Amino acid sequence: MLSKLSKELTYGHFTLWVSLFFLMLICIPRAVLAASPGLTMYDSQGTEVAPGIILQSDAKMTVTGLINHVVVTQRYRNENPFAVNARYVFPLPDESAVHAMTMRIGERVIKGQIDKKQQAEQRFKEAKQAGKQAALIRQQRANLFTANVANISPAQELTIELEYQEIIDYRSGTFAIRFPTTITPRYHPMKGILADNKDVNTQTLAPTGWLSPVFQRRETQEQSAGQFSLTIDIDVGLELVDIQSKYHQVAVENATFGRYQVKLNEESGNDRDFLLQFKPLQKEQAQAAFFTERLENGEQYGLLMLMPPDDYFTQTQRLAREMVFVIDTSGSMHGQSMEQAKSALYYALSLLNDGDSFNIIGFDNKVTVMSEQPVAANDFNLRRAERFIYGLQADGGTEIKAALDTVLDAKEHAGFVRQVIFLTDGSVSNEDALFANIRTQLGDSRLFTVGIGSAPNSYFMRRAADVGRGTFTFIGSSHDVQPKMQQLFNKLAHPAMTQLSLHSNNTALEYWPSPLPDLYFAEPIMVALKLTADDTISLQGRTAQGPLDIKLNSYQGENATGISRLWARQKIKSLLLYNDKQLVKQQVQALALEHQLLSPFTAFVAIEQAATNTPAEYEVQVKNQVPQGLAMRLPQTDGQSRMHILMGCILLLGYSLLRLKK
Repeated sequence: MLSKLSKELTYGHFTLWVSLFFLMLICIPRAVLAASPGLTMYDSQGTEVAPGIILQSDAKMTVTGLINHVVVTQRYRNENPFAVNARYVFPLPDESAVHAMTMRIGERVIKGQIDKKQQAEQRFKEAKQAGKQAALIRQQRANLFTANVANISPAQELTIELEYQEIIDYRSGTFAIRFPTTITPRYHPMKGILADNKDVNTQTLAPTGWLSPVFQRRETQEQSAGQFSLTIDIDVGLELVDIQSKYHQVAVENATFGRYQVKLNEESGNDRDFLLQFKPLQKEQAQAAFFTERLENGEQYGLLMLMPPDDYFTQTQRLAREMVFVIDTSGSMHGQSMEQAKSALYYALSLLNDGDSFNIIGFDNKVTVMSEQPVAANDFNLRRAERFIYGLQADGGTEIKAALDTVLDAKEHAGFVRQVIFLTDGSVSNEDALFANIRTQLGDSRLFTVGIGSAPNSYFMRRAADVGRGTFTFIGSSHDVQPKMQQLFNKLAHPAMTQLSLHSNNTALEYWPSPLPDLYFAEPIMVALKLTADDTISLQGRTAQGPLDIKLNSYQGENATGISRLWARQKIKSLLLYNDKQLVKQQVQALALEHQLLSPFTAFVAIEQAATNTPAEYEVQVKNQVPQGLAMRLPQTDGQSRMHILMGCILLLGYSLLRLKK
């Protein structure tokens, strides 16, 4: 039996260890964050030095009609007393057609050349080893790119210019331009295969061809992320109203009628996506717009926007619906994104009608369902749903495939419309596998994606909606939840136009996207097409009231430039979305080279022919800003980080108790 003094010492020892346990729980997140991946360099004496690459980014946009032409300028300045090689992972809009690249070194201007990806990488590698200054631009995803710059001399500034075109968004009478400035961290599911020799096949453990961004810590206020500026010139020939930036401060100038200039009016705006919206001053919404381009070789291309009147839909019969809400509860959603998603779900429940049925599914590295079967939208079930939503917490990995397998059943649903609303930041890197999964499991369901957060992965969400025959909605702020969800539900409440196709005098046209998506309330069709010699174009489809046939004349289109690139970009997108990548590699590569476009199989390379110095020995990766509202407290990869930390602390505590017993 222990004496009173021994008991007090034992109790004090135990209390000390328990206190240390809880202290570790408090301190571990900061320690883990401080150990985030980064580059450490040392001089010849072994003293640690900071990589001094400062990046300044500028974007200059020119909007004419439905086309936005953009020049992105990246200025790399080497603050080190030695030469370095730099790389930078950066986002661009997922529908952008990148068609030109230029490298500037002082007064020297080197025009980038498009080439097959492997050849471009080899040319860059040889120039880098020879001490030549060079730049290589590659596409990792349709919205994610890498810039590699070789042999930047001390105190030197090297500039990379990229040019791209995109079709601006138009819905419900409002134009919108979105420009991503940083990247939400991506999650990649990793699975090992146990071979006969008991070794793990490590080829499946890491994503191939994936260069992850490195994020700077907010509290350090490092300069490596640089500054960001943005200017937009708008020339649509119409007086505009309600020009507003949703998440940034801007200055707007109206020099002449129909011409506007918008400038970003803040220095630290590169931690969230930029979104500008504007409306033309007219009572009636645009019903159709048609632009054409004729090349020197005689080929003619068209860009078509068509949106039937809103009252057409409001007069149609409303169908019974089953709505399934899928919410991402992974670690990357922690903080502001999770609150926005919950608010969107709460508001969506308030919009359900008595004849609707619904269900809610939450997922991270495991799937949690509110009910095994859809339930009626009555008061009891709605209160049950609110309690379910309240209990959702953001943690773990982004295992989207498991959620899709749960919600998509590959069935036909007679008598009602089945609509799946998928709320996520899309922070995954296995997009191609997920697209294939949606194609095979969709049935007659329709998948509508809602992008949540300040910098969501719109590449995944827009293409998932394309394959799912639905649409993509972006919610970047809690203030947008109510109007955006109301707009989405207004659209979903009415039947769609389906089986849409384009013909020229009963001859099939080559148009993209293909197949055409369903058309919903206030949601226009944007189609890039290659025109034939015939002058009559027919849009055919079906509605709840019967067949639809609308005639257009190709000679009525307004002249525009760059439509051929947009057509090629849309064709590449469709080829990759609906086919195995390797099967269409040659076709995509030929299209990209012909139209001078970046693609998964092409790259831009620029090389200064004269060697300026000995090859640089140091590699630097420019850091990205952490997206606004993202709380990167713990490494959220396979969902086991908290469990590992907790188990480690329990083992330490158990070990200390054993020592006490001895």
